[in-house]
Amino acid sequence: MALAAPNRYVSNIDGDVNADGDVNIADINVLIDAIMSGRTDSQCDVNHDGDITVADINYLIDLILNGPVIPTAETGVYLGIIGYNQTLNTKELSLLDTTTVVGFNDFVSSLTTQQGRLLYYSVDQAIDALKTARNPRNLKNVAMVTFTKGVDQGSLMMTDKYDTEAEYANAITARLDNERIYGQPIKSYTIGLMNDNIKDANQFRSNLYALASDSTKAFEITDMAEVTPYFESIAEELVGRNMSETLTLIFPGVGTGTRIRFTLDDVDSETVNDSQIYIEGTFSLKSRSLTDIVYNGMVCNAGDSVAATSTDGMFVNMVFDGIQLDNEETIDKNKIQEWYWIDDQSAWEASTEFSASRLPDVDSVYSSTLVMLLLDCSSVMDENFDEMQAAVGTFMDRLQNIPEPEPIPDPGLITVNGVTFQMVAIEGGTFKMGVDTAMVEMGYANNDELPAHEVTLEPYFIGQTEVTQELWEAVMEGTNPSAFTGNPMRPVEQVTWEDCQIFIERLNELTGKTFRLPTEAEWEFAARGGNESAGYLYAGSDFIDEVAWYYDNSYAMGIGNDDYGTHAVATKSPNELGLYDMSGNVYEWCSDWYKPYDSEDTYDPSHSINRRVIRGGCWFDAPTDCRSTCREYQLAGMRTYSIGFRIAM
Repeated sequence: MALAAPNRYVSNIDGDVNADGDVNIADINVLIDAIMSGRTDSQCDVNHDGDITVADINYLIDLILNGPVIPTAETGVYLGIIGYNQTLNTKELSLLDTTTVVGFNDFVSSLTTQQGRLLYYSVDQAIDALKTARNPRNLKNVAMVTFTKGVDQGSLMMTDKYDTEAEYANAITARLDNERIYGQPIKSYTIGLMNDNIKDANQFRSNLYALASDSTKAFEITDMAEVTPYFESIAEELVGRNMSETLTLIFPGVGTGTRIRFTLDDVDSETVNDSQIYIEGTFSLKSRSLTDIVYNGMVCNAGDSVAATSTDGMFVNMVFDGIQLDNEETIDKNKIQEWYWIDDQSAWEASTEFSASRLPDVDSVYSSTLVMLLLDCSSVMDENFDEMQAAVGTFMDRLQNIPEPEPIPDPGLITVNGVTFQMVAIEGGTFKMGVDTAMVEMGYANNDELPAHEVTLEPYFIGQTEVTQELWEAVMEGTNPSAFTGNPMRPVEQVTWEDCQIFIERLNELTGKTFRLPTEAEWEFAARGGNESAGYLYAGSDFIDEVAWYYDNSYAMGIGNDDYGTHAVATKSPNELGLYDMSGNVYEWCSDWYKPYDSEDTYDPSHSINRRVIRGGCWFDAPTDCRSTCREYQLAGMRTYSIGFRIAM
């Protein structure tokens, strides 16, 4: 049967015969009805072969089983423009960027005024254009922005569906309420210029509200000077919601029925009830999921039930996507805390097993926006037409400048007096400190590395490199005690344990932070690669030349050689955590008193020997002294060109 009649149905999803936004058995029923009744609606020709037959039913069944084919396009802001008077002058929806904006500006400049004002008809056509547009990836916003300087004139002549302006206006309102563009509602804004040309003020205002998706999006103005600010505010609202975030939460599984709250703002045990931004739900142990989820201070696409994407021992991983905070800020991962509801106490209790530092970075996802701009080009605009065109230019400029998300500050990147250094976040964990007896018996380790024992550490930060001479001078007002100078990136040396305390005290005053020397356990855990440890002998490798400046490549070169002595930090390969020079270059002071691992003795201040731990070996040491487990000590007041330090916090 030949196709002759115009489309009865309009949809932007292949196979959506009944235009309800999806493809299912209801579409097959419509198609069967068309075949049985002999209708020739071209939308029913889903396989596009020119006939409506059982082949179209088979095509629909395939779509239902395998999913509809939805054309996609590049992520971004897509703009279409309709200039309306007695006719419609249309610029089709296309990507708006720094290149295409020239064409859009040319189109706006080419618009001219004529009699007539097909207001309702232009909105009707704009909705159709949105429905048939290619679907940009990550579509989150669909909007229509209408500027008018009067009431409708002539739309009833463009269709035989309606007998009165009120009937047409009501139909448009219903479309705006009910239409979905790839599942997204239409946000419709209207800007109406009320002046002496308006004879029917009630009808004018009725149109403003009828063509807006809600009353907050209808703006009545009395001066063209107000047009640009309104256009700008609408553009700000559209592009301001063009980025969403994906948050992955990693937390210990608990008993079924436990209420869990994740707060994303700054709260403590006394103010957790006052949190303004949180995700709260009830844990199901059987399904490894959160149910009955409430999102406060945000919107989130994840839904009211989220299952774990994976488990890792006692921990579950859950992903929450499409998050947009109501305050339009980005998520600060380091503020996230987990709380359990304790029924007996009717209070929230902080989880001691949750660590924000183990969470992956929050992903920022840019979404797309479809915008149809409708412009009154009737003859009453003559005296204001240039101003409207200029306002549209501002609107387009703002739309194309999608704001980049504010970079999340790196809590480990510190600048003091113009010198920047990096602290590396170390996940807490449990490891076996020291060596097994066999290592000592074979001569590969020393007695003071016994016994191997389990140590559990909380998360902390440690310097990516040893403290450099550059940083020392920035903190200590230009002084430099080092023997090997000439390159400010060399590690500072000839500093006593007490000198380090003075440096740290001044650094804390300058930064407001709480730097300190690492404990011996923290130092060894970091040197061995923390939770990422590959079990290397040295810090980052079993081959010492890859990671360390030591006897063979430094001291053995001789005093007259450029490689004699210390070297600039980070010139060898890092270990698994990105830490440099934890083997070789200079020894590093730790905070601990030196004592056997199995001793409970503490330092007696009255004792004449004041020994502090040093770790890592130095530029004139043999390889065995540069091992990650090797321990040494020195008097706290010793100053030598073989000892420096790195800081922790």
